[in-house]
Amino acid sequence: MKFFLNALVGLGFIVGSVAALAQEDLVRAAYAGVAAIGKQWNGQVNAATQALYTPLQKEVGSQGLTVHSDIAYGDHPSQTLDLWVSDAGFREGGPVLIYFHGGGLTGGDKVSAATDNLIYSNVGKFVARVGGIGINANYRLAPEATWPDGAVDLRMIIEWVHTNIAGYGGNPDNITIMGNSAGSTHVATYMFHQTSQLPAGPGVKMAILSSGGFAAGTPAYYGNDASLAAERSPLGLVDTYQGEQIPVYLWSAEYDPANIETSVAQMYAKLCQKYSDCPMYTQWQGYNHVSHVMSIDSADTTITNAMIRFYHEVMGDQ
Repeated sequence: MKFFLNALVGLGFIVGSVAALAQEDLVRAAYAGVAAIGKQWNGQVNAATQALYTPLQKEVGSQGLTVHSDIAYGDHPSQTLDLWVSDAGFREGGPVLIYFHGGGLTGGDKVSAATDNLIYSNVGKFVARVGGIGINANYRLAPEATWPDGAVDLRMIIEWVHTNIAGYGGNPDNITIMGNSAGSTHVATYMFHQTSQLPAGPGVKMAILSSGGFAAGTPAYYGNDASLAAERSPLGLVDTYQGEQIPVYLWSAEYDPANIETSVAQMYAKLCQKYSDCPMYTQWQGYNHVSHVMSIDSADTTITNAMIRFYHEVMGDQ
């Protein structure tokens, strides 16, 4: 009997090791694929990157997690969110992360149907897996939406969280806001446009700005007046913002388009000048404009480890 049990343990170790090796191979393949694509960005690159990271996400699964899908936070059809929570529940209110997808202000979705809905639900699943509540949200898109509707939608979600999240086990006083690409644009706009914020201020603990476009662009959203668009851009808003400072983690990627790298560098410089301490900043090596976010909650733990470290650094100061 003892031999049989030892054999089972040994078999479990072998199977687990093989599975881990397979996931390491998938991680290496994803890195190699991203490097082969190089420093370019378009719809084909996005699709190719999804194809590289979907197999990694398929290895993870969602056992022990529950998703509440397409919860309305407003009247518009695009104002919906998915909420991920652990089946284990909470002994005390869990932290909340709100994620805004990219898409050039005119497109994108909170989940990609082409990936069996695994991307970008991986962000919400990761937060739930480590003891919080993960929210992936859609928002109104240009040209129907115009500035500052994206930031207003984020405020509406924060209001929804403040009112409803305790019912899911979450802490309404511990919110992180995060966006990638155009989603990062909306998050930064909310951070530096007091009119878009809650009456009492931002109402969040921290923000993660991933590969964001912070300069003026997309006339369908910002308007055709170039000078006014510059004032409305997150970079322009930083100059005049007088509200509460939010701790921020800035990201870019080795294979980001040059305009995104420039935009993130400009935001970093402005925040260093505006505040006494420069924000936390990382240029992720081996990733492109979306692969860093697609890697979250996979065997590639580079990004998730940094997110956890940032969270604890901010919370340790409070």
